[in-house]
Amino acid sequence: AMAGAHPLPPAWPAWLTDDTTVCRCEEVTAGAVRTAREEGPASDHRQVKQLTRAGMGWCQGRMCGPAVHCLVAAPGRPYAPAERLVATPVTLGALADSVEPPSATT
Repeated sequence: AMAGAHPLPPAWPAWLTDDTTVCRCEEVTAGAVRTAREEGPASDHRQVKQLTRAGMGWCQGRMCGPAVHCLVAAPGRPYAPAERLVATPVTLGALADSVEPPSATT
C-alpha cells in the first residue's frame, strides 16, 4: 500500500551509499547486499537473505524486502513478496490449559 501511495523513482538504489542501512533488524548495509550480489553466488533476493541475513529479523523482510529486491533484481523486475501462511502463535500455557482431553491415536 505504501509503495502505491508513495512510489520511488527508478534510480533510487543509486542514491544509497554502501554505509546506508537497508535492514534495520539485522543491521545489514546496502554495501553488504551489493557485495553479496556482485562478488558472491547470490543471484536473487532470497540468496542475498541467506548470505547477509537481510530480512531475517523481527519484521521478516516486511520492511526491507522490497529494498533488498530492488538492489539485487534486474532492472524493471517488480517485487513479488512470498506468500506467508496465516498463523497465530499458541503459548504452551494455552495448550496446557486446554479443556479438551487429548485424543487417543491408535
